[in-house]
Amino acid sequence: MSKKKNYENLDALRALCCFGIIAMHICANFNYQIHGLVYDAVIPSWTHFVILFLMLSGFSMCCGYYDRIQNNEIRIEDFYMRRIKKNLPFFSCLVVFTVIVEHSMDAVYEGFMEITMAFGLLPNNSLDVLGVSWTLGVIFLFYMLFPYFCFLIKNKRRAWMAFFVSVVINLLCSHYFFTDKFIAPIVSFTHRHTFIFCTPYFFAGGLIFLYRDQITAWVQKYKAVSIIICVAVVTGYTFLPGLKESSMLLWGKVELFPLVSILAFSVLLCFFMGVKTKILDNCVFHYFGSISMEMYLAQMVVFRGLEKIGVLTLLGRGWLSFLFAFVLEISFLTVGIEAYKWIGKQFKNRKVKTA
Repeated sequence: MSKKKNYENLDALRALCCFGIIAMHICANFNYQIHGLVYDAVIPSWTHFVILFLMLSGFSMCCGYYDRIQNNEIRIEDFYMRRIKKNLPFFSCLVVFTVIVEHSMDAVYEGFMEITMAFGLLPNNSLDVLGVSWTLGVIFLFYMLFPYFCFLIKNKRRAWMAFFVSVVINLLCSHYFFTDKFIAPIVSFTHRHTFIFCTPYFFAGGLIFLYRDQITAWVQKYKAVSIIICVAVVTGYTFLPGLKESSMLLWGKVELFPLVSILAFSVLLCFFMGVKTKILDNCVFHYFGSISMEMYLAQMVVFRGLEKIGVLTLLGRGWLSFLFAFVLEISFLTVGIEAYKWIGKQFKNRKVKTA
């Protein structure tokens, strides 16, 4: 049987991405009286960590299942059951809770669609029950198509061709298929909420998987150079004016944002994958990395609760209050997820005793 190689530092990357997205959503959904480069530009840019999440999904799925699918070491039924058991129970609890709180027919319709886990197939994957569930819709559709994805990246030549085609499709979506020619102007439509627009990110993760041994060896051999490159790329991506804007065009026609994001986050992913350091490889990052998806999905539910009980401005509307809200949300998310896990374990133990 194929052995799965663990890349422990990727838990740190997942955790940092999740923390960044949570901070971004607090910034975007509450009117703190804070100004400056960090609050006005840097923190809002952390919304793009979702792209890194998608790349991590592509890489991690390959680490766990690529060889087993290529070698027929796992049944398709077992593969899909594992994906459903990992994602559906917690997600369903969040959706049902939110539907009860919202108590509207719109919430019922959208909640039902979300629980099917097939909402990524909708033409406009912008359901608003949880607010951030579109990501899971895209990722679960990737799970559905993963055997075909493995076929497309069976060798490096085919993988590069598939990646190139996916980039072309991404650009065509931006400049042709997702324009007024096909999308009604009155409809709220977001490009990145569609699976076909996001395919280059999954293929980028797959390509990094195919070159994982060479990348790991290079990063470990040239650690200092790797750190310099990583810092330079992340700094440039974060602070250079207009570098992340979707309006940045090549020759006035071709949008560069997806390619720039893939390049920047590929460097970051390769660095975290290859570097060996206790700063990243520790129990704190491992824990938060392991629950990063649950935290991501539940963040807006917790945020709305904190907002309703009026604790987001206990310390004013400045940096201290923003940081307090961030720590409070992380704390509530952690306690809630642990409570869910404990209840699930009790239910499972009782089921075993009665069997």
